[in-house]
Amino acid sequence: MTATPPEPTRTVPGPLRVTRLRVYPVKGTRGIDLEAMDLDELGPRFDRRWMIITPDGEFVSQRSTPLLATIRPRLENGALALAAPGVGTLTLPVDPGGGTVRVRIHNSGADARTVGPEADAWLCSVLGGDFRLVFMRNRDARATDPEYAAGHQVGFADGFPVLLVSESSVDELARRVGRPIPVERFRPNIVVTGDSPHDEDRWHRFAIGELAFEGVKLCARCKVTTIDQDSGDRDPASEPLRTLAYYRRIESHVYFGVNVVHRGPGRIAVGDAVDVLERGYIAGRQ
Repeated sequence: MTATPPEPTRTVPGPLRVTRLRVYPVKGTRGIDLEAMDLDELGPRFDRRWMIITPDGEFVSQRSTPLLATIRPRLENGALALAAPGVGTLTLPVDPGGGTVRVRIHNSGADARTVGPEADAWLCSVLGGDFRLVFMRNRDARATDPEYAAGHQVGFADGFPVLLVSESSVDELARRVGRPIPVERFRPNIVVTGDSPHDEDRWHRFAIGELAFEGVKLCARCKVTTIDQDSGDRDPASEPLRTLAYYRRIESHVYFGVNVVHRGPGRIAVGDAVDVLERGYIAGRQ
């Protein structure tokens, strides 16, 4: 017999706040928690500015290589440090000076700069295959999809510079699954409190501190949500994707969280107030 999930806890609505900020310097690897986040023309500074590719230039993700979750990046003293179980730490300059190579992220192409043979060898020792590490300069930024967010740029992120989720949405999903679901499974940049689950789906315009944001597209989810972001192991019950498919499906996709863009450079911090200025319809994948 299937147990009935408990009713969600009802709380008195209060001011919306930022509770976590995270960047992912190397696309697909573990994230880093921040107390304050600087945003530039490509999104959170240093977010998805490095990427691991195959010899033919295709990006590598946890969909095919879940061991990416065991690579721990660290930014300090003007350098990127990478660590993983059983291997030594690799330290790299923030702006490597390698040659240019063409890469692909889903259906989008871009120019990137190679990092070097030492980085490639380190990745091969961790992941057990033939891989290269590349870096994106500001001049090589990709344009966001003009159908959703014309006039914005992004680095190696899938499509948009910032991903936001709310704690209340994570709590509701965990209630339906019947056990805790770590927010890290969704790889957000910004985590906020929320008055009701999935209210962020309608945040057409909002501000965090003095910085303006716009919700432009719901985030379609894949099997990366089923990967433990500490161990790289897949969830044996395919959760939370299985439950999301039950109550968050629109046509052939399931959605959780919202992709957003920002207006101008600025800084936000944990504890900042979130002011929702306009609610409205935000599309998913067409």
